Amino acid sequence: MKDTFQLIVLDLLGSEGGFANRSRKADPGGPTNLGITQAILEAWRGRPVSVEEVKNLSREEALKIYRAQYWDSVKGDQLPRGLDYAVFDFAVNSGPVRAAKTLQKILKVKVDGVIGLKTLRAVKAHTVTSLINLLCAARLKFMKRLKNWQFNKNGWSRRVRHVQERSLELASNVTLKRAPMPVLDAQVNEQGAKALDEETSAFSAWLSPDGITRASMAASGLSGILAGSGPLQWAFALALVVSVGVAGYLLITKERAA
Repeated sequence: MKDTFQLIVLDLLGSEGGFANRSRKADPGGPTNLGITQAILEAWRGRPVSVEEVKNLSREEALKIYRAQYWDSVKGDQLPRGLDYAVFDFAVNSGPVRAAKTLQKILKVKVDGVIGLKTLRAVKAHTVTSLINLLCAARLKFMKRLKNWQFNKNGWSRRVRHVQERSLELASNVTLKRAPMPVLDAQVNEQGAKALDEETSAFSAWLSPDGITRASMAASGLSGILAGSGPLQWAFALALVVSVGVAGYLLITKERAA
């Protein structure tokens, strides 16, 4: 629901913690601050960023990224209260596509990683509490299959347990208060490690926040070039198409390596 986002952002910040730069084996996300990886921040800003820039990421910018790249991607405003938080936290930790696919498998609808009208309609046919419990159980099961489970099992287990309890609380409408301000220390808080699978298809790679941002930037640039005419504009357009293809290849390679 629309008002849930403001209620749970501090819960999410508490789970993600502050700046961390652990080994790739433990956290494939690499340099991360407030749950935002270096790759996601680069895609958001449309340029390369340094580790220092990740470290200096403001809470205000992080919340904008949370809403645009994750909350909106999983249709948080249209999901029932409680389930919206469970899906959203899953998306931040493991990607919107993974969170959406897991929900769709539970609902027994087409599994395409995009929450649309059919998925939202199927949600209404189930009780919110049952979906929260099933989603959190499936999420933990997914995490246990990951190579970096051994490094993060305690933190991830605590995180999923908290998300489940908080989601059920929100669904029951017992209390709609915001969580207390968290202590942001990701160095000792393994809950914030990214739980990423080996989703390697080109379609899924382009559906990632990084892929969506890059594709949007490319489309904008191409439309600007084609607004003109003549061989020079077409040469620039061809160069842009080639660069997008190379970027797509590198993006898919990165998704496979993560």
